[in-house]
Amino acid sequence: MAVIAFVAVSAAGLVAAQGEESIEMCGSAPYYPSEYTCYGDETPTLCPHVYGRPTYPCSGACYSPSMYQCCSGELQLLPAQTGAFRLEVHSLDEQLHGRIAEVCNLQFHVGDEAETCVYCFNAPPQYVCSTYQNETVLLPSGSMSVDVPGGQYWYVDPNNGRLRTTAAGKAAGPERQLAGKNVTVYQEGYFSYDGSSSWLACKESGRDQLYGIFVPHLLDNHSNCVTIKLAAVPTTEPKEGAYSYT
Repeated sequence: MAVIAFVAVSAAGLVAAQGEESIEMCGSAPYYPSEYTCYGDETPTLCPHVYGRPTYPCSGACYSPSMYQCCSGELQLLPAQTGAFRLEVHSLDEQLHGRIAEVCNLQFHVGDEAETCVYCFNAPPQYVCSTYQNETVLLPSGSMSVDVPGGQYWYVDPNNGRLRTTAAGKAAGPERQLAGKNVTVYQEGYFSYDGSSSWLACKESGRDQLYGIFVPHLLDNHSNCVTIKLAAVPTTEPKEGAYSYT
């Protein structure tokens, strides 16, 4: 089982790397509190922060709570997400860290310029457009949280690795067959493609603060891209989604 390892460095090396931040000790190992957490007193374990989030000790190893849990001293994968969720970005880039992914033009985006684009005109009378919160909400089955007859689905485009949605309703097309394919959503944890929790946020052409989301090994050009993690943030509001996304 893969776990997160850390590398011990000298105090001198830490000073060179971090400048003015105070160095603390974890047993005999120096560390920066912004990058590591020290657990325990008698036999301390030093665990790194990954994409701005702390990891935790389990039988001498360090693990991410976004993918694993420690049960009786053994690491186990988290169970699968069961309810509706939004996608939160974990990143070393402060402009992206903590952002929520949004859908517009049938593509997922993050950044200052990201927005959720929805459509509710001509909806059947039982659907009241003003009751929707119009946030980007996904379901672990591969569906979006919508009421449009025929549904709407999220998927990874196999041609370029872009995370996107189908058109709504009957216009969903053959991409509907790709809904949720190869993606594992861990309970309040990582949104993982083909066993990897790493994604790329890549600047859209001509936009300074709008990033598309891609699977790294399916994308040919990695320029203007930042490695990120995506994590499921559960939502229980029945109308937090939309009638449909555009």
